[in-house]
Amino acid sequence: MDTTSIVLSSAVVITTGVAALALYKWHHTREVLKTYQDRYNDQKEIQRQMFHHYGSLEDLSLLREIIPKEAENYHLRLAQFCNSVCDEIGVPKTRVLDVGSGAGGLSFNLSVHFREVVGTDISYYVIASAQQLKQFGEFGSPFSSEGGKHIILHCVRVPDDAVKERVVFWHEDVCALLYTCGKFDCVVVSNTLTDMQDPKSFLSDIGDYVDAGGMLFISDIYNWRDGPEELLGGEGDCLTPSLLKKVLDPKWTLEEEKNMPFFVPRCRRLAELGNAHVTVWKRRETLVEPNEE
Repeated sequence: MDTTSIVLSSAVVITTGVAALALYKWHHTREVLKTYQDRYNDQKEIQRQMFHHYGSLEDLSLLREIIPKEAENYHLRLAQFCNSVCDEIGVPKTRVLDVGSGAGGLSFNLSVHFREVVGTDISYYVIASAQQLKQFGEFGSPFSSEGGKHIILHCVRVPDDAVKERVVFWHEDVCALLYTCGKFDCVVVSNTLTDMQDPKSFLSDIGDYVDAGGMLFISDIYNWRDGPEELLGGEGDCLTPSLLKKVLDPKWTLEEEKNMPFFVPRCRRLAELGNAHVTVWKRRETLVEPNEE
């Protein structure tokens, strides 16, 4: 075998290896997306999310005595917090992006403070539910008492002070945003980061859609499927806050952080209680090299 044959053989092996890796990444991404879409395309899960976004502890007679009141109205409290931070820092409240908006509870509450709210979600059915609520203002939503056919109806209603006309919903994957979507003064990512197929890419790119001085709010419980290091990078014993700082540092500065409890009902006798970690990031005026600071 001459030298040319060896070089050609090596090139074939390398090309084949690259193709195989690309195929593996494509398949893995598709499976992650399918898992998320299957979950939020399930009607019972959508009904639970509607309760999470719009329900009240008063409707859960068997749970209201054990769920702390501080966990109620999560989306209202998060919207108010975003508003107060923007006012304190002096950020314009013209346009806000609600990433993973789901049933729309946060989007509607943000509309009280921002002139335009764009809610995005990769699940068509949950976006359709939010759009339906925008159209009709309220409707009766079923909730399975024990996961079966016995249901209770609770009223789902757009918050009284919300401005529906300010809210639009997009069925879109935010990990593949287009520059044609324009820029935002503020981006809010609520309990969505760990569901993304490529959160590192999202965090690296989202700064391109926010003007200097704009804000990024990340609220999450960090319930990763395989740990944050799997999708955010990093080595050793790494927790999400330190990895977020590493990924965001070239374009963002950490301004503030706090905890915010919430609950998601699963049936009339069971609810998931979470304590989201909210981090507040400000878009830098000038970028820094990743290892400069």
